[in-house]
Amino acid sequence: MVVPEHVSERRLSIPNNAITGILLAIPGYFAGVWLGTLFGLNDDQNTGVILGYVFATVAFLAGVGFLNYPLERLFGWRVSPLTDPDENRGVGRFFRLSLDHKVIGLQYLVTILIMLLFGGIGAMMIRTSLLVPDSSITPSGNYISLIGLHSVMMIFITSAVIVGPFGNYLVPLMIGARRMAFPRLEALSFWVVPPAAVILAAATFWGGFPTGWTGYPPLSEQASQAMDSYIVGFALIAVALVTSAINMLATIIGLRAPGMTWTRLPIFVWGIFTTSILGLLAAPVLAAALFMLTLDRTTQTSFFLASNGGSNYLWENLFWFFGHPEVYIFILPAFGIIMEIVPHFARKPLWGYRTGVVGLFGVMLLSFFVWQHHLFVSGIAPVLRPFYMLSTELISIPTGIIFLVTLGTLWRARVWFTVPMLFCMGFLFNFLIGGVSGVYLSDVPTDVTLHGS
Repeated sequence: MVVPEHVSERRLSIPNNAITGILLAIPGYFAGVWLGTLFGLNDDQNTGVILGYVFATVAFLAGVGFLNYPLERLFGWRVSPLTDPDENRGVGRFFRLSLDHKVIGLQYLVTILIMLLFGGIGAMMIRTSLLVPDSSITPSGNYISLIGLHSVMMIFITSAVIVGPFGNYLVPLMIGARRMAFPRLEALSFWVVPPAAVILAAATFWGGFPTGWTGYPPLSEQASQAMDSYIVGFALIAVALVTSAINMLATIIGLRAPGMTWTRLPIFVWGIFTTSILGLLAAPVLAAALFMLTLDRTTQTSFFLASNGGSNYLWENLFWFFGHPEVYIFILPAFGIIMEIVPHFARKPLWGYRTGVVGLFGVMLLSFFVWQHHLFVSGIAPVLRPFYMLSTELISIPTGIIFLVTLGTLWRARVWFTVPMLFCMGFLFNFLIGGVSGVYLSDVPTDVTLHGS
């Protein structure tokens, strides 16, 4: 005889939404600062600021509702339903924890548009300050900080602009899945993004970080507490990339509808699939580099300090091992979107479906072998230059295949020149210019001459 498991009727009664998360994040920040100041190994408050950001993020996630499920399971209480129809209606559902992939996709979209607004304002301020010499719009000390804040914010946006909104919303629908493989992990990949954006914006209260988006030592080692905002904000984006990648890969591999074989997958899903592999492999390297930089700033290690036996060249390698695959994290799903839209408005099937998939995988694989072309003028061994020049030129082959697949679809097609189709045509034109110029710029003599110009 099976004895039924006793489940208490008690459940957590704390309202879980973004407001609760914000209210908990404020004391969480000060608690982290207090602990960091108490146990920090130096006098520059870096430990306190970093712990404050970490505690604030954890408290925010707890306020949103991420601790409800483990606590209810731990104490044997009835699990609060996140799919209650009464709670998943209206605008309020976008401000609380939801396991609906459509809601999460829309949450991503609105959040990224808000970040794009502030990033765009930063770009306008940069360009406005360049209108006249000695502009007083942004003082010289703040100009570099503004560039750094703007660039990192735009990196945040481009890392998630397609995978976040469109990947979460469309992938389950395209493969016939009712949900994502790990709904709570999917929600977590979104809810770490708002704290990351706020933490990054908080750098302005510390005077901004002077390193730009690359964070090169030794300047990053000597910067103010604003650099801690860079570290924690970027680390949270790495968490979002990894959790989203795990979820996407598990969903595409394990939750396809019967009959949805690999050769029947929509080309956009292939773009998300290859992008997820990139995020899963590249983002942990960034997280490791940021952790090492944190140790340098808080515990007096010297991973990147040449004066104490470290090497800032190590940071450049770790950062660009993430940084160049990261470029393709947003271009691969963009290729997928283009190859979905063009056949529809060309009124004919995609020309060379399998060839296009091979092109996506070719870009994905080669993107891990090109990062040192950023280091041609940074002390790279001369014997390595030809290899990375060749690998950078070779990546034009799979990208060219994707370009030709799209052009082949347009051949003798009765094209509807709607706005989406015009967007695709503009994309192809710009991509052609960038691709052709990229082949020449990857040559060592050209790169050494023009790098940083």
